[in-house]
Amino acid sequence: MLNVTELARKAQKKAPIDLKDLLGPFYYRYLSVQANREHQNNLSTSPDSGANAPNHVLVIAIDALRSDFIPDIDQLNFRRAVAPGTWTFPSVTSMQTGQLPHQHGAVAHDHPDDTSFALPQQFTGSSTLPAVLENAGYETYLGSSFITPFLALRGWFENHRVYGDADAETVLSDYRSWRQDREQTYGYLQLGDLHAPIEPPNEYVQSREVDTSLDGLSRLVKYTDNYADAPSGWREQRLRLYRAALDYVEDTLEPVIQNVMDDTLLVVIGDHGEAMWEHPERDRQFADSRPNYSVGHGGTPFDEVARVPVAIHHPNFESQLQGGLPNGRDIPSTVCAGLGIDDQEFAGVNWFDGIPNDRYTICEATRYGTERKAVYQGDKKIIHSDTDDVTLDATVYENGGEKFGTLSDDTIKSLMNHLPDHWDDMDIKSDASAMVQDQLEALGYR
Repeated sequence: MLNVTELARKAQKKAPIDLKDLLGPFYYRYLSVQANREHQNNLSTSPDSGANAPNHVLVIAIDALRSDFIPDIDQLNFRRAVAPGTWTFPSVTSMQTGQLPHQHGAVAHDHPDDTSFALPQQFTGSSTLPAVLENAGYETYLGSSFITPFLALRGWFENHRVYGDADAETVLSDYRSWRQDREQTYGYLQLGDLHAPIEPPNEYVQSREVDTSLDGLSRLVKYTDNYADAPSGWREQRLRLYRAALDYVEDTLEPVIQNVMDDTLLVVIGDHGEAMWEHPERDRQFADSRPNYSVGHGGTPFDEVARVPVAIHHPNFESQLQGGLPNGRDIPSTVCAGLGIDDQEFAGVNWFDGIPNDRYTICEATRYGTERKAVYQGDKKIIHSDTDDVTLDATVYENGGEKFGTLSDDTIKSLMNHLPDHWDDMDIKSDASAMVQDQLEALGYR
């Protein structure tokens, strides 16, 4: 029997790049099949769903979706939520467990002198949403357009489909084929079209009049250290390309969503946002904010990274988000409530009951440099690093972004009191294969 892992490893060392590209689809298909075989569900309970429970649940994460780029999808009313973490691995883990990154431990942490490739260990603790729904009679499916969400969630679902770098049409098409003729399903899909490298179909690039002569726009490797060196109009063109990719996602996603709304509890959310040179000088106050500085994600939880759009739809009752700030960690509690499943222990707020207006909620930077955490309450926010001894305070704009240095000392103290425990000494793990490391680095994780 062909050992695909060994073949990929040899290709990495000895073969030209085109051979790696050739082997890639087979390798990711192999990973998908292995994850199906490794699937285990150790929960002993079999919860019942309620009379108004929809037959299907679908959670769609649009990777790297900024809060000032709200998707335009018919019948979905988007608000802004706080992401649990500033990059995909910890954030999607929180979205399936209800726990924040410092609780579930998916917090691989590079320090300035690190030379190894840091990758978190997968969480193996308490209940997960797919496990609970599987025991309630729902067949479960993970469709991941690239490797990072899969590495966080592999084995948690009965069926997995991971790709090296797939577009939204591919991920959605495979999900629809899998779901067809199944009576009860839970699908989690991660769409990577807004994540670097950003390469939407050419007609969308042309419609947004993106200047494609600017080298490096799609991969986000230019001017991460010093934006002052960027040519005139660089950020504007980067945002145009980003907008073109969102146009493509909207057009691809809308017919799928409209086709399932009658029988599906639906959540559409960003797993984190994407910084594009908004605060480079402020970011230099923190140690080693790779990708430097205030570019991409994974680092400091400025609003462009920490807040994301979110929408929810329940086919059987009113489901508009009301009250204070939602957090991606609330998804397990909310989904179970929407299905009438009472026997669950997920933390977080049930959105169907409304969110307290005075809620404090957290986004944690869990990858580069020293730890940084953002605490939000309404339109107030702080970013704090204990190791760097830096605290930034800000007023948050309703439509995205923030104004710094606006809060009173008493308000800052109140926000500080809601910071979780310090975890800057977390162990670093480095168990990714060479091919996986290659793709992670191509995605901008260095």
